[in-house]
Amino acid sequence: MATTIITGRQLSLTIGAKDYAAQASDVSMSLDNRREEYETIGGRVYKSIDQKGTLTVNMLADWGATSPASLCHALWDATKASPDTTLAFSFAANGTTFAGFVYPSYPDAGGGAADALTTTVVMTISGSPTRT
Repeated sequence: MATTIITGRQLSLTIGAKDYAAQASDVSMSLDNRREEYETIGGRVYKSIDQKGTLTVNMLADWGATSPASLCHALWDATKASPDTTLAFSFAANGTTFAGFVYPSYPDAGGGAADALTTTVVMTISGSPTRT
């Protein structure tokens, strides 16, 4: 069986029905089961309660961009207007698509004079994402 090499170029990010693949240089999702432990007469048992996760986007800081639409502007505006309202997201990695909802976060602004400006945004995942 051949080894499949997956690169970051195979990642894309869609939030609120807009594709932000041009801005995202790295998209990763981290999920953990929250598991309780109980000591019973019959021995120790474990029960998964729910999931907790984050969606991390490393990206070009596209402040002021209009084509494609600015992801920094979209996240800033969503966080300022409705920080407790989720945004739908999906991201594809080598043919597998993950979808769910995240709470928006403010992107950082600024950087070094001679550097390409980048930022990292970490958003809390709401509920349990799906995989297709």
